[in-house]
Amino acid sequence: MDDAERRAVIDEWFRAYAARVLAYLLHRTDPQTAQDVLQEVFVTAFGKADQVPDPPLGWLFGTARRLLANRLRGFRRHDQLIARLMDDVGAESDPDAYELKQAFAQTLATLPAADREVLTLTGWYDLTPMQAAEALGCTASAYGVRLHRARKRLADALEAAGYRGATPAGQFAEALRG
Repeated sequence: MDDAERRAVIDEWFRAYAARVLAYLLHRTDPQTAQDVLQEVFVTAFGKADQVPDPPLGWLFGTARRLLANRLRGFRRHDQLIARLMDDVGAESDPDAYELKQAFAQTLATLPAADREVLTLTGWYDLTPMQAAEALGCTASAYGVRLHRARKRLADALEAAGYRGATPAGQFAEALRG
């Protein structure tokens, strides 16, 4: 099957089945996640169009279920990381360190998963930049760019959360900006 035929088949399937698959997803998750997973379902279907049984509805639902399960596992891992950070905050006796750790944990929770991963590879897991780049499957220079951008977004998020000026978290945000 060439790409033109594949696009035509996917377009036909999308028109025929997307609303039903979306309804299924909406009963299991929030609207934004449902839309994202629906898109992933049809991207997956595009890549496997010649292997999908006819009619494709059962396959589409099964793919949606598996993709959503993967997404939810990712959310749980994110929640576990934030919980561990908050536990660490609760054990802090120094008020300045407490404020800084609390601001970091709360703000980190608001960042996209890719930013959290880049920030925690060196900051939490003590990987060198070369090791972190290898873990992410990119070059050290690409990792450096990702880390710089993630730090900027963390600094912006700290500032947006009200951490400014002479407070420990405000000073941390300024340090992140370089």
